Amino acid sequence: MAHSGETNNTESNTRELKDASFSDLLSRVVKEGGLIVIIGFAVFLLLALTGYDNRDPGWSHLGYQPEARNFTGYVGAWLADLSLSVFGLAAWLIPLMLFLPALRFMLRSHVALLDGIPFMMLRITGAILVLLSLATLAATHLSNADGQLPFSMGGLVGQAVSDLAVSLFSLIGSSVVLWTALLFGLTLLLELSWSQLLEQLGKAVFGLGTKLKPAPRVTAAPEESNPYASEDEEKRNLLRAAARHGPSDSLIQADPAAVSPRSARREPVFSQPAAETGNQPFDDSLPEFKAGSAPLISAPDELIKTAQKPSAVTSTTMEMSPEDVFQAGGQAASRISDTVDPEFSHGSDPLAGIDSEAADRKSLKVVPLSEAHTPMKDSELGLDHITPAARKRQPRRKIPSMDLLDAPELKQGHCYSDEQLEQMSRLLESKLKDFGIVAEVVEVNPGPVITRFEMQPAPGVKASRITNLARDLARSMAVMSVRVVEVIAGKSVIGIEIPNEERQMVRLSEVLNSKPYKEASSKLTLGLGNDIAGNPVVANLAKMPHLLVAGTTGSGKSVGVNAMLLSLLFKATPDEVRLMLVDPKMLELSIYEGIPHLLAPVITDMKEAAGGLRWCVAEMERRYKLMSKMGVRNIAGYNDKVTEARERGAPLLDPLWNPEEEGLPSDAPAPYLETLPYIVVCIDEFADMMMVVGKKVEELIARIAQKARAAGIHLILATQRPSVDVITGLIKANIPTRIGFQVSSKIDSRTVLDQSGAEHLLGNGDMLYLPAGSSLPNRVHGAFVSDDEVHRVVEAWKKIGAPDYLITDLSDVVEGGGGFAGGDSDDEQDALYDDAVAFVTETRKASISSVQRKLKIGYNRAARMIESMEAAGVVTQAGHNGAREVLAPPPPKD
Repeated sequence: MAHSGETNNTESNTRELKDASFSDLLSRVVKEGGLIVIIGFAVFLLLALTGYDNRDPGWSHLGYQPEARNFTGYVGAWLADLSLSVFGLAAWLIPLMLFLPALRFMLRSHVALLDGIPFMMLRITGAILVLLSLATLAATHLSNADGQLPFSMGGLVGQAVSDLAVSLFSLIGSSVVLWTALLFGLTLLLELSWSQLLEQLGKAVFGLGTKLKPAPRVTAAPEESNPYASEDEEKRNLLRAAARHGPSDSLIQADPAAVSPRSARREPVFSQPAAETGNQPFDDSLPEFKAGSAPLISAPDELIKTAQKPSAVTSTTMEMSPEDVFQAGGQAASRISDTVDPEFSHGSDPLAGIDSEAADRKSLKVVPLSEAHTPMKDSELGLDHITPAARKRQPRRKIPSMDLLDAPELKQGHCYSDEQLEQMSRLLESKLKDFGIVAEVVEVNPGPVITRFEMQPAPGVKASRITNLARDLARSMAVMSVRVVEVIAGKSVIGIEIPNEERQMVRLSEVLNSKPYKEASSKLTLGLGNDIAGNPVVANLAKMPHLLVAGTTGSGKSVGVNAMLLSLLFKATPDEVRLMLVDPKMLELSIYEGIPHLLAPVITDMKEAAGGLRWCVAEMERRYKLMSKMGVRNIAGYNDKVTEARERGAPLLDPLWNPEEEGLPSDAPAPYLETLPYIVVCIDEFADMMMVVGKKVEELIARIAQKARAAGIHLILATQRPSVDVITGLIKANIPTRIGFQVSSKIDSRTVLDQSGAEHLLGNGDMLYLPAGSSLPNRVHGAFVSDDEVHRVVEAWKKIGAPDYLITDLSDVVEGGGGFAGGDSDDEQDALYDDAVAFVTETRKASISSVQRKLKIGYNRAARMIESMEAAGVVTQAGHNGAREVLAPPPPKD
């Protein structure tokens, strides 16, 4: 019975063993077989991506050739095209993500398949994060111009995620988020410990440095022993101390035999008995220093006297030549240099203090321009910011998004290195010294576009002498131009601005997205660019109140004007700001045709431009009468009063309402007052208009510049010929704010800015901004805006609203004469004069506005027709209420 029980137990154990072996075998087969399939697919996909040809048939296109040239055939070409279409460049990581985890899991034989599922889920999550992050970064920052991928460098997934991320976080913010997701995904995918990785990296670098470190210099032969090593080291220390501090009462002595065994075999050298010097040798207990034994090396008396005077060491040794040293010391100097170690020889060199002054000069103070430069104050720029409470009360307005502008570039301009700054500083000093000017560079301020060298001139040196040497300094420094800043606020130094090797481009979106522009309350806020330290420069046109821009062809003048106009379009609606654009070249400003801000179509005929200026003068007079009736001082007060009355529910009536002029009954109610928009008149090429129209345009511009500030009418005049016959004294006197781009000569710079400096600018948007009431121009690097950006903004405004022109016909001034007297032209010869007379005699209403509406002409032309009818006896003079009576009979009816 016992035997049968043991047999049953053995059979059951064997059956359990067979069952366990079969399950283990099945688990191992499934595990290893699946991993082999994954590795094979990874290799196949890698070969397919390597042999990718965009002409092969694939998922994104049918293909331009009948047969696939891919290494893996038609299937590989199709699979590679699908991977690159979906993930872009990140598709190259898919084989690696499949191969490495599969191989690592296969090597871990002790981990069961079910036990590895949690780790597998973490790795799959990390792989998805890495794949999406890389694809999105590639789609955001890489161009597909040279990649020739099916869709984009990040594929369809990367492009979709990139658009979403940039819209939510902006370009810089999305880059930070994506890099964070990438590093987190790598941590999950590779099970990586960053602290251990950095520790191993540091050990590797330290080990590499230890291997590359040169071996210490061996002075003694390896087969020889030195029984007096400790005494030798002690005597070396004594020699170092004596050379460092100088001997006091004892003579510097040393036994050459005690320095090294090699020198002990040499012949005895120059010695001097101890009795003659009155000095005691070293301890007599040492065998090699006993009196009368081995000869001693002693320093000459001249060197001892010099060493006893530490203040005279430098001057004495500088006067002594090496030959004098050898003659004074005999062969002792050479023996000491051979027997003493290199550290002692270097430390006791009497010529070592010669270059101490030059070493002190190399400690050049380098301060970034962002810390040394003082930005322009808001009072100089005329800015007044919106308070948070007022910003909340502003109603929502339809204004295009700034995403239409190109994003700023992340690449920074290349600045000079510290060694280059040091060399350039010394070169500046030497070149100025060649011209008889003594000055020292005390500080260097590197910036994104230029580097400023602050120089302290010697007493009695005028700044104008350095200014006159700007071209010579540019030639000496091998740069394009050098600008001398004679006055730096708060400092007693002179600044010399030298351009960097690579300039940083300033995008308009960078300026308009800045805090000063967004917080500015004025609707006439202009984004100019960045100053030399990289701070955004934003100005208020209402406080200028007019702007004169001048610069040669290619200096960035037209781009600057476009940047100003786009600043207005992103800040104000057509109800707040209206534009009158004059474009003689028919190229620069004509692209704004059709936006709702325009008062009239873009003017390209200079004779019509004079008519537009006359309309502005008439509008200015009308606004002044209206503000006088309302008892306000400017257009801002008028708009506030009208808005407050409307909010109270008691809108104001027009005090200048005359129903007779409008052809209405005398008891017709007056209309309600509306807010008045600001008017900006922008003339791109002012010199061409002066040549065509002449003196009358100068008078019109002078009138507007003198009086139109309170009426809300502002001028932006641009010209590429800054001569005195174009920018006359009358215009300059009434336009205090100027912007000077690069000009050709110092005379042109003085014409624009009343001082030189613009001739030394770099071009391509580099400008000098002279605010009103200031004599010191500020250097600004103008914002760049491309034609595509302008077209995008214009199209966006066209979709928002259609233009509502207040001026439909400017032909009334084509034949005009003088600026204000109306000229000597015969208005009865006007082509529409007979139609006007027929209309007046038939309707029996002699009002200027009715003739203007009927014939669809300008106000000035209709007024001259009414005056001609009065002179011809058709109508009477205007009465006390402005009404006229028609005297002529009505025309006969057929």
